[in-house]
Amino acid sequence: MPESFPEYQARVLGYLGSRDPVRVQRATPATLERRLRGVSRFKLIRRPSPTKWSVAEIVGHMADAELAMGFRLRGMLATPGVALSWWDQDKWANRLRYTARSTRESIALFRALRMSNLQLIAAVPRSWWDKCYGVHKLRGRQTVRQFIAMEAGHDLNHMLQIDRILRGELPRRRRRTK
Repeated sequence: MPESFPEYQARVLGYLGSRDPVRVQRATPATLERRLRGVSRFKLIRRPSPTKWSVAEIVGHMADAELAMGFRLRGMLATPGVALSWWDQDKWANRLRYTARSTRESIALFRALRMSNLQLIAAVPRSWWDKCYGVHKLRGRQTVRQFIAMEAGHDLNHMLQIDRILRGELPRRRRRTK
């Protein structure tokens, strides 16, 4: 049974807990670089099971998710109430060939996009975080504040997945809703 969005939301926000989501987002690129330094290409592209992403695919997804986050944030801030587009993350991973991309390049892309998004977040008044929102087809109404928290939880979720894969643990059975 696929995980519903409310289940996914509760899980990733549980990983975040009371931590500051901006600090979590700021720390993720360096944490990702440290965790993957010296890991062999074989370990990076090996899937833990046929239906679960490899570390390289997770990192490629994180870079593209950051691209989507930047687009969505800009839309919410410029046009409160904007429709937030859905994207099929599995199709992106497959068709954009995340495993063919250098993991180092994916991390660099993720870092560059993340720094740009953090600069944007820092440049707008905090009062906008609750006033500006988007409406997602699957997630419903989300404020900028909620979106920032979810993306921090998204980071933590993928860092846990990467750690499990590198330790050789079997994947858990759940599917996220984008």
